[in-house]
Amino acid sequence: MSTIALIRLIHELGIWRRAWRPPVLWWRDDDCREPTWQLDRLLHVRDGLPVTLAVIPDGNLAALAARLETLDGVAIAQHGVDHENRLPEGGPRSEFSEGMAQDCINAAVAAGRARLAAAGLAPLCFVPPWNEASDRLIAAIRAAQYQTYSIGIYGAPRDGLAHVGAQVDILRWKGAPRFRGRAKIFNALRRQLEARRKSGKFEEPIGILTHHLVHDEAAWAFLGWFAKFARNRFDVRGFDALADTPQTSATPLFPARRSGAAA
Repeated sequence: MSTIALIRLIHELGIWRRAWRPPVLWWRDDDCREPTWQLDRLLHVRDGLPVTLAVIPDGNLAALAARLETLDGVAIAQHGVDHENRLPEGGPRSEFSEGMAQDCINAAVAAGRARLAAAGLAPLCFVPPWNEASDRLIAAIRAAQYQTYSIGIYGAPRDGLAHVGAQVDILRWKGAPRFRGRAKIFNALRRQLEARRKSGKFEEPIGILTHHLVHDEAAWAFLGWFAKFARNRFDVRGFDALADTPQTSATPLFPARRSGAAA
């Protein structure tokens, strides 16, 4: 099944290549708090590709900043405040209780951003835990002077906030987290590509989502393979480059046509 799914994905990528449109990909990894062996493995397996770490601002931020200090291609996002659910179990989840005042939510989000910045981990966007996009959290993100937030497949711009989605999660979360399977990931990527091509949104980024602390060996093996696969087939960007307009001149993926060459 995964072989067929991969063939279909490569076919879709071929359509993009013939249209001289490099698909934009970015990589978001969630739940980072401090240096760990799992983080070291992620930084190794990325094989030089840019990655955005969504950092929970209640951990050992000084140690994390020291670990990342000499690395290129690692961007930081703020991942909530403390990643603790304060709503009743079985329903929507949020770090903020139902009766919490808006000013208190605003202050908590802003304080998290300040802690990250003070540690030298200046965040470029806000990543809500559990894909929360409530009106009160959106208001707090804006109050903290973010320009962009990121959730999953159903995210959209809100109240002046830009949105960059992380639509393709490599894990399944029902029960214990575990690798989703290559066929499902290939199919999800292909559907994202098809939707952009059919709507003409060639420059809209596709996000790969990982959680380094809970990867099983199958997930790690896939990432090692995928980093090499993606390098020559996608325009893989760091978060700071996602808003840039793709170049129309030659790139390693899409060499420029010679003047007068046949279409």
